[in-house]
Formats: sequence, C-alpha cells, structure tokens
Amino acid sequence: TSIDRRVKGIPSPRPLTHDLIVSVVEHLGGQLQDVLINELREHTYYAKLRVRHNGELIEIDSRPSDAIAVAVTCRPPLPIYVNEEVLEEVLGSS
Repeated sequence: TSIDRRVKGIPSPRPLTHDLIVSVVEHLGGQLQDVLINELREHTYYAKLRVRHNGELIEIDSRPSDAIAVAVTCRPPLPIYVNEEVLEEVLGSS
C-alpha cells in the first residue's frame, strides 16, 4: 500500500495520488497541518485533513487511510490525532 511504501522508504517511479495532493496544496500556498480522525459512525471512521491557507484552517473531509497516506508522504510526517470520543468508543468496546 501507499502507506507501507512510505513508511519503509520505498520510492515510487511516478507520483502517487497522495504525492499529488501534497504538491497541489503546497503549490497553492497551503501548509498541511495534521490529520484528525474525528468520527466513528456505523463502523466507519471519518477523518479530516487539515490545511492552513492565508491564516485560515481548512478541514477537508477524507477517508482515514487517504489522510494517513498524505501524512506519511509529508516531510516531516504530519501529526495524526484521534478525537477523544472516538478513542473512548473504541477502547470502551473492547
């Protein structure tokens, strides 16, 4: 997977979708801030890719796997946060 390749430092011969996202954000003057896994609904996780642009924090809805892939594509990798309610729900259901 894209995440596994990045973590292991395996280069891709051509840019992957996550490379493209990082490049587009940077070329448009944005700065990728972090990833927030913010919701668990009906056994599906939701995430936000957070971008700072012109002093404004923009939250972009994302699948967690895509947001994490973007996070590990960045240098240095972005922080990944989990909403406390999500964590409590997951830990409470074990």
